[in-house]
Amino acid sequence: MRGLTINQWLKRLALCIGVIGLFIGPSFAQTQPSNAELPATQGNTNPTAPQPTADPVAAAKPIVAIFPLAGDTPQELRDKVGFSLRAKLDRDEHYEVIDGYTIADVVSALDEPVSLATPLQQVFRLAGSLEAQVAIWGELNQSSQGTLLKLHIANIAQPDSAPRTISQSIIKPTDLRFVSEKILAALPLVGSFKHPSQIAVHNDADAELLWQTNPNLVSNGDFSQSGMWEFIYMGDKRLVGFQTQLPPPESDQAAVVEVDGNRVLALQVSKTAAENNGLAVLSQPIEIKPDTRYRLSFRYLSQGPRLHVFVKGYTLFEDINGQKTQREVYRRQVPPSGDTHGQWVTVVNELNPQHVTLPVQTLRIDLYVYFQSGLVLFDDVILKAIGQPTHRADDAALDLPVTRPAETP
Repeated sequence: MRGLTINQWLKRLALCIGVIGLFIGPSFAQTQPSNAELPATQGNTNPTAPQPTADPVAAAKPIVAIFPLAGDTPQELRDKVGFSLRAKLDRDEHYEVIDGYTIADVVSALDEPVSLATPLQQVFRLAGSLEAQVAIWGELNQSSQGTLLKLHIANIAQPDSAPRTISQSIIKPTDLRFVSEKILAALPLVGSFKHPSQIAVHNDADAELLWQTNPNLVSNGDFSQSGMWEFIYMGDKRLVGFQTQLPPPESDQAAVVEVDGNRVLALQVSKTAAENNGLAVLSQPIEIKPDTRYRLSFRYLSQGPRLHVFVKGYTLFEDINGQKTQREVYRRQVPPSGDTHGQWVTVVNELNPQHVTLPVQTLRIDLYVYFQSGLVLFDDVILKAIGQPTHRADDAALDLPVTRPAETP
C-alpha cells in the first residue's frame, strides 16, 4: 500500500483496532468494572492532575459501506430500502456512512451487482477501496410473505470471520422503518431509534383518574383463558392455547401456562428465529374512539430475548378490487427492552392513535420478541382510554394508500 503517509497508516490502524473492539468488546466489558467501581487506589486520586486529552485518531468513527441491494424486486424499492438503512445508521452517529452515490460509482464498473453470491474477498476489496471497516450487502426478493430482505454484515478487519446473516420480511410499507432498525441493531453501539411520535407518559390528574376507573379494552389481557391471542411465526398463524408445561427450548412456540399459580403468556424463541423474523403474538382487534389518548401497560420477564411491543392501528379500506379490507395506518413503538435477569418488569406507555388523512378505527397489540434465544413471559396487558390526545399528527408519515389505478380519458 504505497503512497500512504504515517498519519494515514496510524488512522487505518486505529480504525481497525476500534472495529475489532466493537465486535468483541461487549463480552469483555461485562467482566470489567467501570472506573467508578474501582477501589480508590486504582482510580485517579488527584483531582488536580491533568486529564488526558481526546485522541482525534482514536476517536475516528468506523466507516460503513452499504452496497446497493440485488434481487428480483423493482430497482426503486431496492434503492428505497438501501436509503433507509444508510439514513438511519447515519442518524445514529456512531458510524460514518458512505453515501449511496459514491458506492454506486464503485460498483458501476462490475459485470454483476454485489449479491449474496458475490465472493467474500471481492466484497472486502470493494469495501477496502472505500476505506470502509464494515460492509453490508445482500438482496431484496419477492416471497410468499411479501418481500424478503436478507443481508450479510462483515467486519473487514477480521477477513477470516464469516459474515453475520440477517433476514427480515417486509409485508407492508409501514414495516420498512422497523425492519431497518432491527437490522442495524445488530451493529455494536447502535442504540434504540427515537421517533417523533414517541411521547412520554403524562401523569395529569384527569388521566390518572380515568386510568383507575376505565375498563381494560384488551380481551384476555390477563391470559386467564385460552385463545384470543394470535401467534405468528413465518407462515404459522394460530390462536394461543393452554399448556400444562412451558414450551421447550428452541421450540418457537407460544402458550398460556400456569407459573406460580398465575396464568401467563410464554414465548420460547430459538436462535434461528431470534436472529431472523422473531416471534409475535397479537391481541384481538380493539375498537377505539377518535381524538382519544390511550395508555398501555404490561408486565414481562425475559430470560435473554429482546422485545419490541407495538400498537398497530387499522382502518377499513377498499382494496384494488373494491373489497373492504383492514389497512395498517398507524404504529406506536414501545422502546425496546431485554433480559430482566429473573425479575418481572412493568412497562407503561401512552399513545395518540391518528393519521393525517384516515381514521384509526381499531388497534392490535403486538408482543414481539427477537435478537436472542430464550423464554419470555407476559402478563397483565392493559389498554385504557385516559382522555384528550396530547399530540396531533401534523405531517404525512404515511401516504394515503392507492387503491385503484388512475382513470385515463
